[in-house]
Amino acid sequence: MTTGWRRSVSIVVMVVMGVWFFGGMYLYPDAPLHVCAEHGYCGKQGQPHTQKEFEDFTVWENALQWGWPIGMIALFLLHRDKIRMRGQKY
Repeated sequence: MTTGWRRSVSIVVMVVMGVWFFGGMYLYPDAPLHVCAEHGYCGKQGQPHTQKEFEDFTVWENALQWGWPIGMIALFLLHRDKIRMRGQKY
């Protein structure tokens, strides 16, 4: 059985991961942003973006690429005993 603190930490990790992921989808629906000749920075359908939006997108994307694997590893480590027990039942 998972202890109370492990459950609480797991919920916090999952909420942070979800908010970061869906927040980025909300803020950057036309991701990925890239450099383009016409406007400086564009979304995938050619919508113009500012340099600040591009920099913010880059921060979000990098944090997502590093944060999600770290979050998944943290969740695994928090629940590894429960995962092992489930494997022994069968």
